[in-house]
Amino acid sequence: KKRWSIKLQVLLGNKAKRAVWSSIILFFFLPISLQAHHSRAEFSGGDFREIEGEVVRVSWRNPHVTFNIRTVSSDGSEEMWELEAGDVATLARRGLDNGYINVGDMITVAGPISTRRDNFLAIAHALLSNGVEMIFGNREPRWSDQYMGGGSATVSASEEIEADLEDIFRVWIRMGPTPYEVIELPPLTSEARAIWQNYDFFHDDPVLNCNLPGMPRVITMAGSRPIEFEKHGNDILLHSENFNLTRVIHMEEDELDGDIESTPLGYSRGHWNGDTLIITTTHISWPLFELPPLYGIPQSEEMKIIEQFTLIDNELVYDFWANDPVNFTQPIEEQRYFVWRWDPEVEIRAHECEITLRPGSEE
Repeated sequence: KKRWSIKLQVLLGNKAKRAVWSSIILFFFLPISLQAHHSRAEFSGGDFREIEGEVVRVSWRNPHVTFNIRTVSSDGSEEMWELEAGDVATLARRGLDNGYINVGDMITVAGPISTRRDNFLAIAHALLSNGVEMIFGNREPRWSDQYMGGGSATVSASEEIEADLEDIFRVWIRMGPTPYEVIELPPLTSEARAIWQNYDFFHDDPVLNCNLPGMPRVITMAGSRPIEFEKHGNDILLHSENFNLTRVIHMEEDELDGDIESTPLGYSRGHWNGDTLIITTTHISWPLFELPPLYGIPQSEEMKIIEQFTLIDNELVYDFWANDPVNFTQPIEEQRYFVWRWDPEVEIRAHECEITLRPGSEE
């Protein structure tokens, strides 16, 4: 397991770092069960189930594509199952679009069931009535040699793209899996820890009501959605496919105005250190600190986040540092939290959010 470190290499010199390391204490790890559909944690350890039934509802929209099917058991009783897939843009990169599954279709689906919610399944495969199999993840076909989908929505280190990149101003897509599997005890005050432990992702997450996220979630929970850097005069625009949000990175050296208004994305200032773009973000009004596998940690407007984007050959390495003196007992840092790769075939797609109504809910 990794541990939270307080290297602070972005901020401190060697002497200061040695002083910090001399005061490090060892954190104890708690068996915390973090349930968050973005990390698929609720499906970890769930049985892999096959279900056959009639499609009664299709919602091909963000933040997640969902289906409902009605099944009939051997004793004649009916059950309603909800199936959840990824976001629209990620599925499109796998070659999966709306229109293949429709209300009234009889289909067979397979995937892990939720360990938290009844009759809830993360759809991995769907066998259509015409014999074609839809594969929603990075998996091999389960039933048919006629299939669509599968493959990775990210890139792997084995994929060779010949290029001699001189700058970061292009589209980047994440390499490999998202590092969600490590469960750790974050350095929180007792008040912040109580709020965090009482946080219910399925009821308390503002994004489920299409409240657009802020920092750091817009980048730490982007999943396989790409990012793009663009020059904008003296400044830099950082576009994310994650709800198509754009951050402005101010590159001027002037002093911060004390009247800067706090916003969900905050106020970001950047500077170059060789091939590394260092971004410092303050004045953040987004109320939650989300660095998977951590969700629902309270975040004050005193939060300060420092990000490093380092260009190494064809890869863009992302290091993350954050401190909120109101809720943290010490800073949090993650080295190489993400690694992106340039792929000339990838572009930013539309990712609009629509509130998804469950069967029986009111408009």
